[in-house]
Amino acid sequence: MCTYKREHLRLTLQSIARLVIPQGVDVEVLVVDNDEQLSARATIDAFQGDFPHQLNYYSEPVKNISAARNKLLEKARGDWIASIDDDEVADELWLLRLKETADTYAADVVFGHVVPCYPDHTPAWIKEGNFFSRKTHETGTELSSGGSGCTLINRLFLEKNNMKFDVAYGTTGGEDAQLFFRMFCRGAKLVFCKDAIVYEGVESDRLNLSYLKKRALRVGQTYARYRLEQATVAQKLWFTVKNMLLLICISIVSLFSYPVNKQLFLKLYLKALDKYGKVACVFSGAKVELYK
Repeated sequence: MCTYKREHLRLTLQSIARLVIPQGVDVEVLVVDNDEQLSARATIDAFQGDFPHQLNYYSEPVKNISAARNKLLEKARGDWIASIDDDEVADELWLLRLKETADTYAADVVFGHVVPCYPDHTPAWIKEGNFFSRKTHETGTELSSGGSGCTLINRLFLEKNNMKFDVAYGTTGGEDAQLFFRMFCRGAKLVFCKDAIVYEGVESDRLNLSYLKKRALRVGQTYARYRLEQATVAQKLWFTVKNMLLLICISIVSLFSYPVNKQLFLKLYLKALDKYGKVACVFSGAKVELYK
């Protein structure tokens, strides 16, 4: 996992210590600290000795999430890399379910199920709108991309194809989705596992409309960036026209929904921002930075 000034790291490591390990699997835990002040070192040191697995700590002083993730790829020795974020807690069967799914479906990447956990002071409209839940699928469903916060990755596939995270996405996010899409284009099989669960704590500074708007724009922009990297002129044109039409239609429907259902209006508004981000990226290459 990668970490940056997050006290929750302690809870993440505690959940890893409780994992049920698949038979015949040896586990090595790698933590890359992306803080040049090495703020996570004390936490790692506190776990040394009593931790049930080998625990290795590395520093990546360049503040770039792609650089930090690439440090993990560089240091990892196992055939598989199980990736978890430092704001998540793994279910005890998380690793077991990921590995079972990879074996059953001959997959190169398995995406698990991320469940949001809200602090007590979360506004009711956030919970009711379910704005931090992610799309789920039946186990074995094949996908073309995904995130890295609850994921099992075939490291040998990456090594064979000389693939790593693109540092150009290191301050905007989307570096994981871009890498997985490139793997998909190279023939990797990506599947979902609904029973491999991690619980993600939603931070207080994200419980507001400002963050949701920024995230919607960023998701749209990064999607357009990595999906269109190898696209033809015709494909880019169709992508732009389609998303412009969707932007117009969603915007109109959202206006009519406002007096009737404000939750629906907000969801449509954020979806319109996603489409706007995609179109804006095509015309201007605009990027919203999340990691500064």
